[in-house]
Amino acid sequence: MFSANQNPHQQQKDTARNAEQTGKFCWSLATWELRDAVNASAQFLPPGEDEFVRAGLEKQFGSALEGEPVPFVAQSPVNFECKYHSTIRLPGNPPMGSVDIVIGQVVAVHIDDRVITDGRLDIQKTQPIARCGYYDYTVVRDTFEMVIPGMDEATLAGLEGSMKRSNKLIGIESGRPEERGPEL
Repeated sequence: MFSANQNPHQQQKDTARNAEQTGKFCWSLATWELRDAVNASAQFLPPGEDEFVRAGLEKQFGSALEGEPVPFVAQSPVNFECKYHSTIRLPGNPPMGSVDIVIGQVVAVHIDDRVITDGRLDIQKTQPIARCGYYDYTVVRDTFEMVIPGMDEATLAGLEGSMKRSNKLIGIESGRPEERGPEL
């Protein structure tokens, strides 16, 4: 999912409108290294003005979605190709506009090998950023693991994103990609 502020005149950002109209979008992880580009891409630009160009970002295109390919940020270490699911509109508090929360189903995951450690995505290597409110952001540099107690192995495998292992544990053997889900 991603969120995009509307302007005070209730105009959507192109990114939200494009996802709704095309039925697809790509999500790219916002990182410490990309913070200035992330900030530049938050501008409300006129229709047709390319946020990638404005932010100085290189486009890469996925191939998992049918039709016109959708770009994602080549410099981002983690990118998801998504089928559009729905939009939740949170009303604004004037003079700010509403916020569109755009939700999608991940159909493909692209992870740079440089951020993989022992076969897993290494969050510390990606240094993701998150907005905290006001103009404040944070960067994730430390992580810790907490496994939910009392859960069965199949549920835990699903929570960590291993559909292949989860399906095997509950006895589902499938060769069809739509039943396997993304494998991290």
